[in-house]
Amino acid sequence: MRSQAKTVEQDRASRIELIGRVQVAYEHLKETMQRYHDDSPRARAAIAAARRRLSLLNRALAMLALEVAQQPA
Repeated sequence: MRSQAKTVEQDRASRIELIGRVQVAYEHLKETMQRYHDDSPRARAAIAAARRRLSLLNRALAMLALEVAQQPA
């Protein structure tokens, strides 16, 4: 029973960490877009990389939310 409770707490901590990572990725994208006003290849590459990271983390968060929602109460 204690190991199951520990696993539940670890899962919860992992979800909270993922939410934090999504927020950081969003802030990074926002800052990157503000920093690069020009349309240079470097600017496009930096913005694209930040968007990809945010997109990837958002997908992971959505998958996790679906997984948790499907678990019995």
